Amino acid sequence: MATWNPFWVFGRMGGTEGHWAGWVYAVDADTGVWKWRLKSNYPIVSGMTPTAGGVVFFGDIGGNFYALDAANGQKLWGQELSGAIGGGVITYTANGAQKVAVAIGFTHLAWPTKIVTAKIVVLGLDSASANQ
Repeated sequence: MATWNPFWVFGRMGGTEGHWAGWVYAVDADTGVWKWRLKSNYPIVSGMTPTAGGVVFFGDIGGNFYALDAANGQKLWGQELSGAIGGGVITYTANGAQKVAVAIGFTHLAWPTKIVTAKIVVLGLDSASANQ
């Protein structure tokens, strides 16, 4: 027990130590055929939120938040949010403007992440910008 490392709770990392990746796959629900896939540099444990407007939102434990085109997986927008993303993602309308809220600050022994105070980040355009 003197040599037990708390970061090895889930086993030791293999030859790819430090080179994690996360994948998002889009599958046609009727046929089961892959439509597209996207690779992230970090594991993805956050919620994924598809919208009626054809956008998919999610984040990774590196703190990167993404907006993808649901039809082809192309990255539409992204931003580093300064904290691992492991929670839900919601989208809503407030005062006529579309908003996206995401929880940051996820931490876990299995994935050493940046330690930050957990918070909700709200992103979006103001109503004047959205109408242009």
